[in-house]
Amino acid sequence: MTEIIAELKSILPIVGMIVGGYLVLLWVASLVWSYRDIASRSNDILVQVLSTSMAFFLPFAGLLLYMLVRPRETLSQKYERELEETFMRRDIEDEHVCPNCQRSIQADFILCPHCQTHLRRNCGNCDRVIDMTWQVCPYCAAPANTRINSQPLRQPEYEQQYAR
Repeated sequence: MTEIIAELKSILPIVGMIVGGYLVLLWVASLVWSYRDIASRSNDILVQVLSTSMAFFLPFAGLLLYMLVRPRETLSQKYERELEETFMRRDIEDEHVCPNCQRSIQADFILCPHCQTHLRRNCGNCDRVIDMTWQVCPYCAAPANTRINSQPLRQPEYEQQYAR
């Protein structure tokens, strides 16, 4: 019996060192994780220092406390959300966009200046500009497919000079 106790007394410090080393590694890993996590959630240096020091001075309780008070979104999630809100706001505010390239155009454009998609055409009867999807000209009541103005768009003078 005394032999077993003597062997346990010699093994116990080794087991204690292994467990203590493991706990120190967990503590260091929690420090690294908390720093990397707050760095991805905030650009504020003070917030980064406070959250890392909370995990440093309160080894495992500080990490749990940090997880309760950390920002919900990472910076990349916040950027993506703001970008999506910007595009949704742009879609709501700007009703005139090219159906092909989704860029902003003016309401009276016949051709998209970005991708050259035909947006409107001239009526074959009254020669007023009408939408490509209309079946009838709202100005003269002529069917829109009677004659499509097949003349090419006039090139600006500076383009005509270089086209020769």
